[in-house]
Amino acid sequence: MKAVAISVLVLVAVLGQVTVASLFPISGGEADLLLVTLLLLSVFAGPRAVLIALPIAAIMLGFVSDRAPGLLLLAYLPLPPFALYLDESPLPLNHYARTALTCFGVGIWLRLVLALGAVAQGADMAAAALVRDVMLPGAFLDFALLTVAYIACRFIGWTGRGMTLQRSGW
Repeated sequence: MKAVAISVLVLVAVLGQVTVASLFPISGGEADLLLVTLLLLSVFAGPRAVLIALPIAAIMLGFVSDRAPGLLLLAYLPLPPFALYLDESPLPLNHYARTALTCFGVGIWLRLVLALGAVAQGADMAAAALVRDVMLPGAFLDFALLTVAYIACRFIGWTGRGMTLQRSGW
């Protein structure tokens, strides 16, 4: 039942990214619903769920959008290792701050990879406009969406988990 719920959640996030996210841009940036969904999935369902859902979600998003699935996979790939690094780092941050920092870092990386992919296909490279009009507004929208969703999940009573995988035997 849990796998079906996670699959439906990822599918709704992919479809929402393609249909709804472009309706609410700020400047030139839009929220990345799939990033926020995968991050919340890693926080509340655990790292194993996001390690399975991330490549499937990136490939699904590639098939329903105009972006290459391999490029999207490279863009979303740093999410689990960066979240694990922040989870195990000695920084005195609470769970939400680590989650928000992961969202910001991976969101900037995601937009940078997608921009480099667009430049490789012949788009104009304007670094100042990219940062001012796409990266920062997109990161702000991701942060706002993450905050609302995180508060809602905590209000329901869900507690966040660490990103360390449990050791298991054969």
